[in-house]
Amino acid sequence: MAQQGFIKESMEAMKNKYPVFRGMQDYHVFIVLCLRYFFFTEGMTFDPEMVKGFLTDGAKDGGIDAVFNDPNSEGNDMIIVQSKYYEKTPLRGENVVGELYKITETIKAIDACKVSDYSEQVVSAYRNAKSQMEDSGVIRIAFFTSYGTKSTRERGKIEKGAESIFKSYDLEMNFQSDIEAQIETIDSGKLSVDFDKLEVDRPNNCLQYEESVIVNISAQSLQDLQNRRRNSLLGMNLRYYVRQKAVDDGIQQTIQKEPKNFWYKNNGIIIICDDYELDGKVLKLYNFSIINGGQTTNRIGRMDIQEDFYLQCKVVKRKGKTIPERDTFALNIAEASNSQKPIKKADLKSNTPEQIKLREKLHTKQVYYIIKKGDRASKQYSEPYQVASLEQVGKLSLAAVLQMPGSARSNSQQMYKDEYYQLIFGADAKEGIIADLLKISYYYDCFLKTEIQNRGYDEKTVLPMLKNGKTFQLAAIGFLCKIYNKVFTYDTIAAAVGNTDELKRILCRTDGITQIISNNVQNEKETFFDIFSEIGEEVLGHCFSDALDDAEDEQRTLAPSDYLKSDNNYYKHVLKRLWRVYNKNKTLASAIDMICKAENT
Repeated sequence: MAQQGFIKESMEAMKNKYPVFRGMQDYHVFIVLCLRYFFFTEGMTFDPEMVKGFLTDGAKDGGIDAVFNDPNSEGNDMIIVQSKYYEKTPLRGENVVGELYKITETIKAIDACKVSDYSEQVVSAYRNAKSQMEDSGVIRIAFFTSYGTKSTRERGKIEKGAESIFKSYDLEMNFQSDIEAQIETIDSGKLSVDFDKLEVDRPNNCLQYEESVIVNISAQSLQDLQNRRRNSLLGMNLRYYVRQKAVDDGIQQTIQKEPKNFWYKNNGIIIICDDYELDGKVLKLYNFSIINGGQTTNRIGRMDIQEDFYLQCKVVKRKGKTIPERDTFALNIAEASNSQKPIKKADLKSNTPEQIKLREKLHTKQVYYIIKKGDRASKQYSEPYQVASLEQVGKLSLAAVLQMPGSARSNSQQMYKDEYYQLIFGADAKEGIIADLLKISYYYDCFLKTEIQNRGYDEKTVLPMLKNGKTFQLAAIGFLCKIYNKVFTYDTIAAAVGNTDELKRILCRTDGITQIISNNVQNEKETFFDIFSEIGEEVLGHCFSDALDDAEDEQRTLAPSDYLKSDNNYYKHVLKRLWRVYNKNKTLASAIDMICKAENT
């Protein structure tokens, strides 16, 4: 196959599958291809129209080819993409450094409101993505190129030059082989490598414990394995390689200056497998994955090794009589061995009894609930709202069920706190409500995509609240449905406003409600569009306008994202205004009646 053949074929396959990409230039399709396989892989629906909207490449783009928020990150990280698609032209290190330096200058300029040199598209996309970041979110720079480096030395030189200009941002660099390996891994759906080999230091040298062993493996053999298998080698890891500059630099320095001491200074790697065989100096591995040591593996794979050296490798054979037992054993080992690493909390919850039970309950509502890495929905779940991740369910429930829209937007990790976690995912979780929230969330995305530019909304107050206020919209709808179904009264809520703990205790109740949407709503999507519009204009826009006036009186600035981070703004201002509008606005009242009436009969 020609050097660019596999990527080119993947691009053609994407254009065949998604007609919206057929008229695009190849370098734009290449960006979309990379976004699809690196960021929309764990239960997140790939919406081609939405992803096309991430693109900012063009005149005055400041080096930024795409901007969006990572749907798989815990902090809704902002991803800034730079790509280089080449048919034949080789990549020069100075080209990469120059383009990435341009991005840093663009970020500084936009943050300082110096935007005259940049297109409105890139400025708007950057600001929108930044406003969607949670408090724990970070800015990450993702570089993709179809160029295949000729050696680890060439790659290392390009990476070193690029990393030298980044101090405040995480940088992820992906070359041809990385992209090809990621596509193969995702398309195969496999979390392990069927068979491969490593070399050990001496024939049959090992320390055995039950059916598992510790051996010393050759760094060069690990490098060869990593360069062949790439991300598929880390399929069962709780995370793929995450760049940590201080750790990377330490590993690199030891390899370059004192490779003989690497065994002493590095913790090595852990491999889990179905079986293994130690044949002299050859370690044969069957159905295996590296579950700890991704950073070590990555750095060894990307460096020139002048003199081979050895590192520790724990080879753990799965225990258990059934596949679920062996999978649970593997997960437990991965969790324990990665306990000091930045693992996603969702991964640690993936095999817990309450998550498995919720998965079964959601299945009865035709929702495929993805709770662990590598799980994939079948084609029968064709609608975007029929597939959901653990974190997606948590955020929606935190906003609408627990009535904490500010937390859902800016600090969604609160879903894992003991006092909230069981309410969201435990035995009392209502699968019908969750399924409806997924659908309402999808309708809101459609509303933003097709409606808000055509309704003449105020650009200073209403539009920002609509673009950024999904969690507040979901909370408001949830609140009105609870009122409609007599879960509590507004008077009860008004009396508790001064006591936040008591207010939250009342608001989170779902007594007697099993769903939000009745089964016989005509023109369902359009009905929700009306609700979104009325809440956005008459409630959220009005409240934000009052807040802006207060801020102006106090000589301070107030960004829409800051207003929407606060649960207190929802409790003290939005709920009061929402109740008043609901009682006077026939459009809103009629729409709520239409979606809720089956629950009241």
